[in-house]
Amino acid sequence: MFPKPRQNRKLPGNYRPISLLSNIGKIYEKIILSRLKEECHDLSIIPNEQYGFRAGHGCIPHLLRVANTVTQGFNQKFYSVGVFLDVRKAFDRMWHNVV
Repeated sequence: MFPKPRQNRKLPGNYRPISLLSNIGKIYEKIILSRLKEECHDLSIIPNEQYGFRAGHGCIPHLLRVANTVTQGFNQKFYSVGVFLDVRKAFDRMWHNVV
């Protein structure tokens, strides 16, 4: 771990991780990822509602979809319920038992 410049060294979030993979391993990883993405697209494994981690599927189209759904429900006098979870650092604070 390398500390970020001009940051408090006492906070664990202010460190950059280092990669121990070789360049060949990184290239191999990118090749496998591109083939997996292509295969998932060809077989329609990932539903259209999945917006995260997909090229061309950012937050804006998903927010527009949610806004349109709420607006249609409001116009038809239906109730709309939303559940929002902030899981940005959820796994950073989990305890992992090391065996």
